[in-house]
Amino acid sequence: MFGHAADGNLHVNVTGVDPTDERIDAAVLGLVAERGGSISAEHGIGTVKKQWLHLNRSAAEIAAMRSIKRALDPAGILNPNVLLPS
Repeated sequence: MFGHAADGNLHVNVTGVDPTDERIDAAVLGLVAERGGSISAEHGIGTVKKQWLHLNRSAAEIAAMRSIKRALDPAGILNPNVLLPS
């Protein structure tokens, strides 16, 4: 683990596993969410963790995010497929 001591941000980096095996991510991020932690940082969810966004955001929050994205980017050309999971 490594992170930012001042703001309590920790990063978990597990090595030696198949990168397509999502069991580690599911276990770690699930535990973080269960304990009230955030799975993202101040800069957003990121492309790797977007499938886990539902752990920290409700369906209503994600729907609101989609609505804002559509309103500000109706053509879908700004960072397509980056933030919101399919």
